[in-house]
Amino acid sequence: MHCHSQFFRYDETEELAKFRRDVCLKDQDGDVFFDKLHFKFLQMPLFTKQEHELATHFDKWVYFLKHLESLDHIPAILNEPIFQKGFEIAELANLSPRQFDAYQKSLLEYWDVENVSETAFEDGLNKGLVRGRAEAQQAMAKTMLAEGLGVELIAKITGLSSSEIEQL
Repeated sequence: MHCHSQFFRYDETEELAKFRRDVCLKDQDGDVFFDKLHFKFLQMPLFTKQEHELATHFDKWVYFLKHLESLDHIPAILNEPIFQKGFEIAELANLSPRQFDAYQKSLLEYWDVENVSETAFEDGLNKGLVRGRAEAQQAMAKTMLAEGLGVELIAKITGLSSSEIEQL
């Protein structure tokens, strides 16, 4: 394997002044090794935008990450579902081990109640559908009887038994 050294101009001051650096892996020929793998390096101290200067979603994310620890409420400019979720996650990460265990226990209890409620709702819905079908079959059978159709034909059409039809 033969390696070539390349000399290039490198200005450390200029490099240190860059807030964002996008990096990708390249092979020995300078070709991108894998175009799906990119790294983004941010020098957070160099991000100096104030809340009123946030123009892009990227600006908002960087501001959020830089100031998260010092924020005690969600600023109006970050009042979007994704940032609200970020604040919730940060609050959980800030809990003591005892508080986090209590949170997890209450969450499991909540999920249990939700599952019981959902199951009860589905059971009730299924029972209601079965009852509704039965009532519809009976109403149809009554109409057919009133029109003079025979019990056997009505039973065949509705799926009701002959004795059920005769009780109508």
